[in-house]
Amino acid sequence: MKNILLTSALGLATGGLLSAQGLYNIMPFDDEPTDSLPLHWTAGASLGWDSNASPLFSDCDGVGSQDVGYISAFAQANFVSKTPQTTIDIWGRAGATYYLDKITRSNGFAPGVGVSEDYFPQFRAGANFVHRVNENLRLRSRNHLTYEQEPDYDFGIASDRRQGSYLRYSSDNSVGYRWTERLGTNTGYRFSGVTFDEVDGNDYVRHLFYNQFRYRTSSTTVWTAAYRYQSQENDDSADSNSHYFLLGAETELSPTTVAVIRAGAQIQEVDSGASNSSPYLEATVRSSLSESTQIRAFARYGLEDRNRLISTHDCGEPFELGRYEERQTFRLGLQGSYVASPKLTYFSGLNVIMLGYDGKVGGGTAPDSLDDRVLNFNVGASYEVSDNLFVTGSYNYTKSSSDADIRDYDRSRVQVGLQSSF
Repeated sequence: MKNILLTSALGLATGGLLSAQGLYNIMPFDDEPTDSLPLHWTAGASLGWDSNASPLFSDCDGVGSQDVGYISAFAQANFVSKTPQTTIDIWGRAGATYYLDKITRSNGFAPGVGVSEDYFPQFRAGANFVHRVNENLRLRSRNHLTYEQEPDYDFGIASDRRQGSYLRYSSDNSVGYRWTERLGTNTGYRFSGVTFDEVDGNDYVRHLFYNQFRYRTSSTTVWTAAYRYQSQENDDSADSNSHYFLLGAETELSPTTVAVIRAGAQIQEVDSGASNSSPYLEATVRSSLSESTQIRAFARYGLEDRNRLISTHDCGEPFELGRYEERQTFRLGLQGSYVASPKLTYFSGLNVIMLGYDGKVGGGTAPDSLDDRVLNFNVGASYEVSDNLFVTGSYNYTKSSSDADIRDYDRSRVQVGLQSSF
């Protein structure tokens, strides 16, 4: 458990305690803790340097980046109660980042335009419940609330750079029932949304209804067929409804490797617009390559309905916004850790995002279509200098490139710190 808490704080392959509803966790009940955990605390503090703390367009002449040092700290609490019938998993985290010089935030007109701040608080909290009514009926509720400023690519929200502080919330409630020894269903409703402090027009609320049929063909493989319906209310862009028709499988490829894949079709209906269709794919894999090496990965492809109003001009050209009916998105994530010795652990992560905007709405000089590409990776290590006291260090790099070079962006972060669990 100590290793899970440590890597969660570092942004390493975060365990279920802090990423229960991320893109790495798409299998029902996959993130349920296996054991009880008394109240457990983790705290840490770091010093860092950020090459582009303000989300400015750094690749255009005359628009430079804003490099600055910072101090960050956090405290986190975890509690798990597990009985044969009920599992209760509660956690919370509070922290803050203080920049040694004020950085410019975005106020919604364009990144880098707005007031200056040097203090940014962050809060995360969650409560997950699983109740086994009997051998056939299981109830589940997963809930989280997060207020932060850094984009978390593993949740499928971030498009490229920081967009100021935002509130993210979700409540996923479902009923699992086993009808026979082989056949089961999982039916539920998820309410979620995001509210940005400084960026106008990007807030949204989602209502997702889903039903999945599950058929077990062996002790290691479950085949699935699912239908999902999502209604999304956007702050500025037109609202939309999406239908998903998916087939898939969940299988243990080996005693140490688990894979999940679902594929099918997505139909998106935009209010006062066209009906768009696209292939849809989501997959995850988790593997222990050895006692010291662990990896996990996810992939997702489909239509995402958010941030369809974007800047489309090149450097030196007049400001131009383009509104598009659809945004095809491919997301890939990979995380790994290697325990080199009882005291030394290395970790790394990679995210790739490819965005394709199509179906321009209205006139103007914006292109009919536009592509964005985002690469993010990190490497780091932790070393236990004494009992439950770790020295940590990491490097994080983000590169965003676009058909509209006003959107090009790069950022590097270096961080060292101390962390302890008790």
